[in-house]
Amino acid sequence: MLQDENGLAKEDFDREFEKALDMIYSIGMKLYRGNEDDAADFAQSLYPFALKQSGKFAGRSAFSTWLYRLAWNFGLEDLRRKKRFVADTLEGVDIAAAETEPEFDEQEIGELRKHISSLSDQYRIPLILLFYENMSYADISAFTGVKEGTLKANVHRAKNLLRQKMGK
Repeated sequence: MLQDENGLAKEDFDREFEKALDMIYSIGMKLYRGNEDDAADFAQSLYPFALKQSGKFAGRSAFSTWLYRLAWNFGLEDLRRKKRFVADTLEGVDIAAAETEPEFDEQEIGELRKHISSLSDQYRIPLILLFYENMSYADISAFTGVKEGTLKANVHRAKNLLRQKMGK
């Protein structure tokens, strides 16, 4: 059996990575605006990177949790390198349920998604992680390196921008 420096067998790594492929592909679809080819390329290019990083897996969380974080960081860094925009990941997310505002009809949801995708990364990424990934501000801060207060302000500004764009 092949071992890395932490003693994690390559076969164990491969098995756990295989179990997480749907989650990884889903992250790729969110980051790359639903482009299936880009999402598949993302999943494929994550494997060697994750294998190299597997020595950093300390076992303080489930492997899938560690891989989830690694995948998001890898994808966001890839987008930064390519100077691409982050995907409109709110497909299927009921933002109205997370807010105390009236529910949206199908047309308004489509319009909301369009406006969210037009937001800059500093507003769109926290919205994605907060509402779609259900991350806390503390987790988003640790994940992105942006202070919690700044994140809260950006989410507040993003909501106001969306209200303005939607005329509400």
